[in-house]
Amino acid sequence: MTTGVRRLTAVLIAIFAALVIPLAASAHALLVASSPPAGSHLGTTPGAVTLEFDQPLNAALSLASVIDPTGRVWPGQIDSAQEIRIPLATNADGVYKVDWTTVSAIDGHHVSSSFTFDVGVAGPDSTVAAANSVPGPAPSDIAIGAVKWIEALALLFLAGQLLISRLARRPPPLAWVNPGFRASSIALSAGLVAVWAEATVGSGGHSLSAYLAFFNGLSGAALIARLGFEVLTVVAVVLRSKTVPIWLAGALVMLAAGGHASGVNPVWYGIGLDAVHLLAAGLWAGGIAALALVHPPGGWRSSEGRVLLARFTPVALAAFGVTVVAGGLEAITQLGSIQALFGTAYGRVLLVKMALVALMLPLSAMAWRLKRPHLRIEAALAVGVIAAAALLSSFPTPPTAAARQTAEDAAATPNAGLPTGDELTMAGAAGTVLVGLSLSPGLPGVNRATVYLLPASGTAAAQGLAANIAVNGVYKALTPCGDTCRSADIDIKQGDAVWVDVLNSGGGEAQFTIPALPAPSGDALLKQLETAMTGLTAFQVSEVLSTGSGVWHNTFSADAPDRSEWVVNQTSRTVWIGSTFYTQEAPGQPWHQEQSTTKNSVLSSYAWDYYRPLTNAHVIGQETLNGVPTTMVASFGNAIATPIWFTFWIDDSGRVRQVAMDAPEHFMTDTYTSYNKPVEIAAPTG
Repeated sequence: MTTGVRRLTAVLIAIFAALVIPLAASAHALLVASSPPAGSHLGTTPGAVTLEFDQPLNAALSLASVIDPTGRVWPGQIDSAQEIRIPLATNADGVYKVDWTTVSAIDGHHVSSSFTFDVGVAGPDSTVAAANSVPGPAPSDIAIGAVKWIEALALLFLAGQLLISRLARRPPPLAWVNPGFRASSIALSAGLVAVWAEATVGSGGHSLSAYLAFFNGLSGAALIARLGFEVLTVVAVVLRSKTVPIWLAGALVMLAAGGHASGVNPVWYGIGLDAVHLLAAGLWAGGIAALALVHPPGGWRSSEGRVLLARFTPVALAAFGVTVVAGGLEAITQLGSIQALFGTAYGRVLLVKMALVALMLPLSAMAWRLKRPHLRIEAALAVGVIAAAALLSSFPTPPTAAARQTAEDAAATPNAGLPTGDELTMAGAAGTVLVGLSLSPGLPGVNRATVYLLPASGTAAAQGLAANIAVNGVYKALTPCGDTCRSADIDIKQGDAVWVDVLNSGGGEAQFTIPALPAPSGDALLKQLETAMTGLTAFQVSEVLSTGSGVWHNTFSADAPDRSEWVVNQTSRTVWIGSTFYTQEAPGQPWHQEQSTTKNSVLSSYAWDYYRPLTNAHVIGQETLNGVPTTMVASFGNAIATPIWFTFWIDDSGRVRQVAMDAPEHFMTDTYTSYNKPVEIAAPTG
């Protein structure tokens, strides 16, 4: 075998060696659930958008925002290790775009994506399904994966050289085995480039503080430690120190800590399993590559060549077995199920790689046994395996079913304490806490009062809420019946004043007046309302919107078929005519014009239409608004897994004169006027 052929064979085998490890297949922090879900069609803007990810986030570098139909950007905030919340204080109709960027706190990998939902219009389906897709690799992922592949290849080859060198020193020593260990400097060079590239992509490369934020944490420490071990390996090689195996093992362990293994729970198991996989691959495949570059006197059929092969064979067989077992366990822990192996892009690429490796093994074994390598066939297979590995190193591991379920549970609105059956139910706000009060049996006398409590900060905070209930000023404690549920028995009659007092910070008192008991059904009035409101051609609304960020006073006007206008907090103004938006940030400021992704279609639906069927409708009183007698109807809607209470003030014609909506972080009262009167909405100038 010529020198050129031996070197080519060594390269092919070394490539195969690198391919048996999970090369930096980035354990990205992926979005697995959101509230509202991507592509949702809503009747009113949620008080906040919640994004749940499958891994802890680097709080300094992860961010999210919502762009509302007027172009205003609402920034998000890290609410917990794996959650970003974006508070909203607007009720503008149109398409909302959610942009998010995450940097994993586990391994520092960077992912960006977006999705949309709409309010009051039939917007387009979201181009990115928040919880049902895994983004493909970015060009930067592929480039970094290629560099890390070179780094891992050099480390494995160095491990094989160390093994062959030690085997050659056994009696009788084989003096002709003298590897140069130059792979250590290649590993360090590739490692420096890989770490720099990861830090630049993960931090955005904008500032020193961003770089420091990227390296602050276990993932950053693992990267620095890997470079440190690689430096020590080079120094030990130069000094011919016996500590080379120690530093090399440290570098391989840190390489495992910077990949998918760090996302396994428990972390020590994932990293330990991957480290064993790497070390075994270095002994087996790295050893084969090192043997290919050795020149035994008289060739491999000589007595000395056979001696070295005989010493290597048992080690290689044992290491190969460990590599296969550890690799199989890693696939199970990282993919979570057999279904993920066949049903995800990452799993399918892994299957291709496994098939190519399985095909390559018998050919390589035959070539080494007969000393007649099939170079063209092996080269073609190697090219295929390289392509599969390049893809594999760039695809994020799909979130496991357990991770998805956990995130979906966190994003979902809890239902403990919500009304059941046909209970009389009403709602209000205790500070920033949503309070729903349901009464059973809804008759004069002793009733079971079930109270639903949901603060702005979500279910986790609801668990610690303490609350009392009072009837005509006499208080008693509410007993927990779930994370968001409290209950007590109270003695009530028509006209009694009931308070629910939330004692925690951000709480307050929600007040209710007990109607005539039993409360008459309001279903007929809701049907009359639907007919009367559908027939309108114009109206105006004065709105008071209370959220966790403050109180907003907005106005909205609509003129069929396609003209609407709203003023947010008496400042910014938006006019939407047909498919054109006109926005003004403040009075006296210039107008900005842009095309909408959808065409305006006013009066086709109202906020409450999106939560049908409304249930638990009961008449709770009469009240005169601006000289107009109205009947008050309380109802509940939970059609899209968002608990919302509506209270309608309905006139004799069935029109809504006022509606109060109580929802998580969103307490709104709309007063309707100017029914079917000319509403002047024209394209602004200037």
